[in-house]
Order: sequence, then structure tokens, then C-alpha cells
Amino acid sequence: MTNERIIIKGKTVVPGHAQGKALVADATLSFWGEVDAVTGEILAVGHPLQGQSIKGRVLIIRSTKGSSGAPMMMNIASLSGAAPVAMINVEVDALAALGSIVNCIPMMTDLDENPFDCIKSGDHVVVDASNGIIYVSK
Repeated sequence: MTNERIIIKGKTVVPGHAQGKALVADATLSFWGEVDAVTGEILAVGHPLQGQSIKGRVLIIRSTKGSSGAPMMMNIASLSGAAPVAMINVEVDALAALGSIVNCIPMMTDLDENPFDCIKSGDHVVVDASNGIIYVSK
């Protein structure tokens, strides 16, 4: 691990502060049917993150997709301790934003850098969504 630190600014969707290891894929993900809400494991066959867990991670994806069940599944994941600590989405799905609001999961979008170019899975990420700043340590 190097001491390289990147600062990225963006738009707050849900305020809050969280930190953890990044889980990154330039792909969409549905909380309904593609994530086990009790364990946090990504079940979607062929997904770049298949078999990995969102639990305690800063989830960085293109967007969530899918269903009105997303907020409910996010709530189950939160109650089970299997939810991400924060979410960064390039495109914001209103249902994931609702799930993030209800479960106090900080969420950001519209970054001044392409997150898929400068954040890799395993990087340490601090999300200060209240101030619209993300700190990435390599």
C-alpha cells in the first residue's frame, strides 16, 4: 500500500460519514435478487462482483437497477449488518436513494473524477457525504 491519497468532490444524495474498503464495478446491481440481504453476498451470475460481499464496504457502482423492493432489501441488509457503509453511484436510482435515506447509508454521485478510473476494490475510502468529499487511500 502506498501513501497516495486522492481527494474527489461530488454531489451529496444522502448526507453522512462512513469509511471502509471499496468494492468497485462499472456495472449495475439490483438489491432484489442479486444480493443476499442477510449475508451481503452478491449472487448475480456473471456480475463482476459475483461472490463478493457488500457488507461493511463502500459500494461503488454505475447504478442500482430494478425493483421497488430495493429499499426493503436494503433495510433487511442493514438490520442484518450486511449493508454497505456508503454508496457511490454514477447514476442515481431513486429507489436506492430512498433505501439509503431510510437506512442512513451515505450516498454520493456526480463526482469530479470517474470513480472507475481512480478507485479500485480494496482501496480505503472515506465518504464525507455531508460535505461532498471522498478521500481515497491507495
